[in-house]
Amino acid sequence: MTVQGTVVAGIDGSDLAIGAARWAAAEAARHRCVLRLVRAYRMPPASNPEAASLLWSHAHHQLWNAAHRVRAVVPELAVEQAVVEGDPTEVLLHESAGARLLVVGTRGVGGFAALLVGSVGAALARRAECPLVVVRGPVLPDAALTRADRTRPVVVGVDGSPAGETALAFAFAEADAWSAPVVAVHAWLEHLEEADALAGLAELEQHEREVLAERLAGWTGKYPGVPVSRELVHGPPARALVAWSDTARLVVVGSTGRGRVGRALLGSTGRALLQHANAPVAVVRPDAAGNRDPGP
Repeated sequence: MTVQGTVVAGIDGSDLAIGAARWAAAEAARHRCVLRLVRAYRMPPASNPEAASLLWSHAHHQLWNAAHRVRAVVPELAVEQAVVEGDPTEVLLHESAGARLLVVGTRGVGGFAALLVGSVGAALARRAECPLVVVRGPVLPDAALTRADRTRPVVVGVDGSPAGETALAFAFAEADAWSAPVVAVHAWLEHLEEADALAGLAELEQHEREVLAERLAGWTGKYPGVPVSRELVHGPPARALVAWSDTARLVVVGSTGRGRVGRALLGSTGRALLQHANAPVAVVRPDAAGNRDPGP
């Protein structure tokens, strides 16, 4: 089998991180990638050699346990293991360089505590050099999935920006690999009270539908076997995408990841999904190295 890259999963010893690693393992197997499990840890100040050795051994044991549980689900998968002393954010950012995908859990223990509600998750979403997937909730192995689970869609936010276009590329590639449908969600009237003040609302809505269809046309042509639903919604995009996450296999959003606009996107739509979505969330930057789809 020709290896198609590396999927990196952050490990911290928590069950949530194990669930994320299992999701990453299925993703790696589906895309014929190597799975790389990374356990980063901080050395306390002024620690003695004995304490340092214990921390190192504990980190290795957690990593071995994660690899063992992953191989129990996907036994044929090639798995690499790395214990790295350092700040978890910087370690995972370094690991993201050249990776196809970086996968983490919602929150962990120790260095990964409150990963997605603090600065670590925000930094990964803005700065990772590959797409970031945050796994929320329990993860079932493929063999345990029901038919309804297998047909859950990949939901993607469409906003017409370069980041949104990259998110579409990622969403269609994932849906194609999973044989899943795509639901493209475009929120165009964020403040419902504006509707009464707008003349020709029906015509404006029809125009937005046509714009959405144009955004999707190239991708539906490139992936003709992927069923697509177009959803035009009123209200904030975060609210719509969080609602869709109840029935989604994966929710995908774009992020510029730099400057004021990038921080604003992560602070609204992206942050809301990372905190409240009921499905794994992918945050995709247009300049991330893992984005190799040349487009439609």
